Amino acid sequence: MTPLGNSASQPTTRNVPMPDEAVPNGGIFAPDATLIRPKANSRRLPMSASRIQELADEARLLLKRNPLMASTLSLQRVATRNLLKRRFQYGRTLAVASKLADCSVGIEALAGYFPYLADGGYTRLLELPLAIAGPVGADPYRSSALAAWMGGLARSLEWQAARPDVQVVSGYLQPDLIASDLELERQPACRLSCGIGLVRIESPARSPIMQALLRQCMPDYSRPDRPITDDAELDRIADHLEKAFALIAELDECGYQRLIAGLHTLHVGVRREGQCSFSSSNELPGSALIALSRERLRDGDHAATAAQLLHEAGNILLGFYTTSAAASLPGEFQYVSPYKNDLQTLESILQSAYTIPWECAMRMACLSTEADPERRARKTAFIIAYAARQVPLIDIARKGIERLGGDVLLDLPDIAAIPSWSGRILDLVGQLLAEEPVAHRQAHLAERQRVLDRQAWDIGQMLLRGKEPIDPRMGRREIDDSGDNISLWYNGKFHVIPKAADHAVGKDYGRYAATIRTIAPSEMEAM
Repeated sequence: MTPLGNSASQPTTRNVPMPDEAVPNGGIFAPDATLIRPKANSRRLPMSASRIQELADEARLLLKRNPLMASTLSLQRVATRNLLKRRFQYGRTLAVASKLADCSVGIEALAGYFPYLADGGYTRLLELPLAIAGPVGADPYRSSALAAWMGGLARSLEWQAARPDVQVVSGYLQPDLIASDLELERQPACRLSCGIGLVRIESPARSPIMQALLRQCMPDYSRPDRPITDDAELDRIADHLEKAFALIAELDECGYQRLIAGLHTLHVGVRREGQCSFSSSNELPGSALIALSRERLRDGDHAATAAQLLHEAGNILLGFYTTSAAASLPGEFQYVSPYKNDLQTLESILQSAYTIPWECAMRMACLSTEADPERRARKTAFIIAYAARQVPLIDIARKGIERLGGDVLLDLPDIAAIPSWSGRILDLVGQLLAEEPVAHRQAHLAERQRVLDRQAWDIGQMLLRGKEPIDPRMGRREIDDSGDNISLWYNGKFHVIPKAADHAVGKDYGRYAATIRTIAPSEMEAM
């Protein structure tokens, strides 16, 4: 999905089969929902309790070595840089809009939410004093509601750079709607004991700005006939999340602290389908979207929810880290992601290389808390299958970091440790794989090879279309005279790949800008 705005960073939405779902005939699910079946005569010998505990303890040790778990002082510095950067961006937007006739009242009302920007402060940006970031819930520059409206105002001015229309711009200066959205955020339907507020995901439906962003982050949940989450369901969600947060605090104390330091709001709902959805975006700072399935709430799989919460914590933390930096990561779409099978930016690759291993490590740490052998077996299979795509991804992330300029790495030094940390988690998943029965192990290894073969096929499709993806496992290649086939060495294996008629070439800024333009009219019509 593409965020609304000019950042190259991308929100994440995952709709993969959860390990608590029914799997027929003892098969295991790969993350793309393909079913891997062991041989019919295979027999599962359960791991001993001591081995399960040993692997869980190793996972907890790896969680403590998380590369972005910087000191509180360091994160305070990052938060302050984020505040100052956003203050400058917001100030410039307000200054441009203030030059339009009949917009002064709306501009001052919006500016009034931000210290130093009120009373025309946005016209004196270079004279404003230094500011120190406060807690996530008290920092207006980490408000999702205010960020959404400021982003909408900035886009409306960009769309009409030559001659802004006052009527269009004033649609993004609606004090009553802005105040209503902010009230939902500051006075949520309920709060968890850690202080994070829960807002029904349907609540901002009357807000054209918030509605557009929520739809883009979780498009499969925004159907007009989606029922409102009632009070009883909200209570069940709150109880479920309390237990998931408690599990995180027990198994990953540092991750828990970073989670509650990075989030002030969860937009929550219930899915009638079997899958759960978790999503976050730099365009909605300090918040995440969670739609839990009825099955998840019924079965009480708090471990899966805890792991997915940490996945979103990783997205938020890495996004916060990169957007706060003075030196930005390169925004070119040059890397094929084995999770998306499409060209992605380095930041998107790092998001997957950082958050998915974190989630897998948490799931492994929770294995010792699962008493039911069958459920534990399904969860084990899911971890191994989910991590399979990290095999090429970690090396791609490492190569991308190697190609960065010195200034970027000086500004973002901690990202250099992501591939090695993720690799250690993948090694631990390998130990988990080694404990599987032979037939299951063979099925998983076949899935890993399928991932590599699919990666080669996707790279071949890009090369046939004139793109030059970067992947250290890619070797010699040759396109035939017709231009319809390519011979490619990948990971030491020879592939002959025909050009597919309907394969997506990948995103680029032109398509991205076109997406932004198509969103504009729907927002304006809603206003």
